Amino acid sequence: PAAPSGAPARQRWATSAVAAVFHGVGKPHELREMKLPDRLSEGELLVKLECATICGSDLHTVDGKRNEPTPLVLGHEGVGTIEAIGRDIFSGDRPRKGAWKLKEGDRITFSVADSCGICPECSLHKLPQKCVSLMKYGHTHIDNGLGLNGTYATHILLRRGTHVVPLPSGLSSRVASPANCALATVVNSLDMARLPRFGSNNSAVVQGAGLLGIYAVAWLKKRVGMDHVFCLDRNPERLKTAERFGAIPLLVEGTDEREAEEHAAERAKQIRAWCPRGVDVVVEMSGVRSVLTEGVNLLRHGGHYAFCGMVHPDSHLSILTGETIIRKCLTIRGVHNYTPWNLTEAVQFLQEYRDQLPFESVLSPETYALNRIDEAFDEAFTGRHCRVVVSCDI
Repeated sequence: PAAPSGAPARQRWATSAVAAVFHGVGKPHELREMKLPDRLSEGELLVKLECATICGSDLHTVDGKRNEPTPLVLGHEGVGTIEAIGRDIFSGDRPRKGAWKLKEGDRITFSVADSCGICPECSLHKLPQKCVSLMKYGHTHIDNGLGLNGTYATHILLRRGTHVVPLPSGLSSRVASPANCALATVVNSLDMARLPRFGSNNSAVVQGAGLLGIYAVAWLKKRVGMDHVFCLDRNPERLKTAERFGAIPLLVEGTDEREAEEHAAERAKQIRAWCPRGVDVVVEMSGVRSVLTEGVNLLRHGGHYAFCGMVHPDSHLSILTGETIIRKCLTIRGVHNYTPWNLTEAVQFLQEYRDQLPFESVLSPETYALNRIDEAFDEAFTGRHCRVVVSCDI
């Protein structure tokens, strides 16, 4: 018989999922069948995943540089289709914000974290990524909830406080997959309202040509409209990719401190040939603390330094003096993850410039099936591609 009006509908979707479970350093992923819920709670979304991409944080977990609770399903970048929407008016839970805009069959991306929406960090400080009850996809133990908390799986269960963005029909799922990590973080880091209030905002140095750095080049050139965006990296191949996104590439060289200083002086000379007073913005996307001195030296008075890459303990900044910051009137802003509206902007950016920028070039040409997840990680560790793509089908 039909469920009474207002009661949660009975299950109309698959009964099980398959996930690649990570058990620890040096151990292969286990493909495990996992039961899907019979019913969804208010605001939950059951998403059938189409593809995922391997982020650097997952590489750090697999090789032991980052500690996560095991076992777990890794992966937080991905795209999928809504298979079911939880609507349980008897649950007592607040409804999902913007739920009326979503429907089953929508192809979506989603925020890497779930937040409550009501704590001071969420509601007052506008930092939902620092929610007091934060849950991050791909970084959560398999016993938390139903365990389908990562994108290296056929399905993921999104919680009520997860921001969801429907994808335009013409936007490739492969291209959209890293949007909910790297690109959204760049959008937050280079929020135009936070850049220097006075001056032209016409020049920048991006330190690092990984995916964060390449997206930063694209954002500064296209969205901010800068004329001169320099990109610094040790990898010539990645600099070639950055150049395709509009960067002026500068190779970082030097094997010891003396050589490094000499090459930094030469780079400064090249940059100041274009920007005699220094650049307006420097963006740290390399994760290397030694770049700090060069970044500060390249900034003009009143310049803006965006910190985004050094999310690890080996990032002490004792080489920088307070006097330097004060005398140059600098603004230094640290950014970790992003807000829901940054993800929406990221998707809009991909859609707007999908025919102008080579977004596919940062991805592996091959898409690896889920049962080849360990091969995909091996390929990612070579560093040949900014992101390796995984199909979430078996």
